[in-house]
Amino acid sequence: MLKGVNWIAVLVAVVLLEALGYLWYGPLFGERWMAALGKEPDTSNLAVTMSLGVVNTIIIVLGLSWLLRRLGANSLNAALMGALAAWFFFDFTTMAIDYLYVRLSGELVLINMGYQLVAYLVAGAVIGLIKPKAA
Repeated sequence: MLKGVNWIAVLVAVVLLEALGYLWYGPLFGERWMAALGKEPDTSNLAVTMSLGVVNTIIIVLGLSWLLRRLGANSLNAALMGALAAWFFFDFTTMAIDYLYVRLSGELVLINMGYQLVAYLVAGAVIGLIKPKAA
């Protein structure tokens, strides 16, 4: 399954998504996100939480890379469309459950969904733009 993974693209995408997360949940939407969350996030084990977040991001980017390769998405446009479809069919619908059944606030869910949408598109763009070395 990991054969043919473009590790350079994965690494670049992971770094960009971590930076995006810092900006999204910090200067861009941090205050609104905290207000919508309704409580202070638990920062008692921040190093572990952040490390697990990076692992989660790696898994997402690897999965997206695998999916786009299986779809034959070899151009920027095809990678973006594949990433958008993956976000919509899997991430959007999964996060919608937080609103429908968990009853998280609409604003909180929209902030989180927005981050995920941009993250999938950035990762898709990186995967579509950085071509693997020829074997």
